[in-house]
Amino acid sequence: MPEEKKGLSWFRLILLQVVVGCILIAVCAYTFRIPVDEVRIVPPQQDDRDKVAGVPMRVNITYPGLGTISIDDPKELLKLSNTFSGLLSVGKQQNPAKSPRLLLTGSMAYLDQEDIPFQVETNAFRFGDESVNSLNVSAEIRKLQSTLIDKTLTSDTIGAAMDDTRNDVFSLQQGELTLLTSGERGALTAKMRSAIRVIDFSHFDYLAEQPDAHYVVRLTDDSKSKQHWLHLDRYNNAYIVVFDLLDETNQRAYFKLNDAS
Repeated sequence: MPEEKKGLSWFRLILLQVVVGCILIAVCAYTFRIPVDEVRIVPPQQDDRDKVAGVPMRVNITYPGLGTISIDDPKELLKLSNTFSGLLSVGKQQNPAKSPRLLLTGSMAYLDQEDIPFQVETNAFRFGDESVNSLNVSAEIRKLQSTLIDKTLTSDTIGAAMDDTRNDVFSLQQGELTLLTSGERGALTAKMRSAIRVIDFSHFDYLAEQPDAHYVVRLTDDSKSKQHWLHLDRYNNAYIVVFDLLDETNQRAYFKLNDAS
């Protein structure tokens, strides 16, 4: 009689296949696993430098006389968060500075912690309870200040400032300020609201010439900072309005007027 071959029973063979299959599935699942974001709750007593490492969702920034705007673009929020972190890490708190000529206030809203207020002064930066005003970060503070002001100078915010009855709007001719009538002010405000921001103005070679008209907006102020102004230079043939802040920043923005306005 032929010798009977020995081997695994059907039960053991199936069990072996199940074990091997489970191992392969586990290896594949670990290798190709989907990453999951980890939400870290920051304790209230943690240092403000660590708070910047949270997940920013929105930044609200207020400019004196122009109102408040919100920034919620993820790329811009990441840049602001990195700038805040860099200032707090490198800067130092020195002797108290003088009363700031320009004070921007705002708050950074987070996904995983409470909103944190901040202030951008002429040469100082405060985030929560942390404040820096050393010379080694003064240039970065000015860059941050310029960036935030540039975000504020839009057709809507400037038009709203001109429409605000608390602000005065003048025409400047031969060094004399003349308050605009309600009709003149309304027409100028309508043109500003319909204007389009121009980023590339390098091909306009007549900006060094005298403007066809010059307007001045005196913004409302509070006791914490000095008076701020907006200058509007109108070039009829170029359909360009130049806004110039009468401050040490001298921030400019260029707009193309709408013929239909």
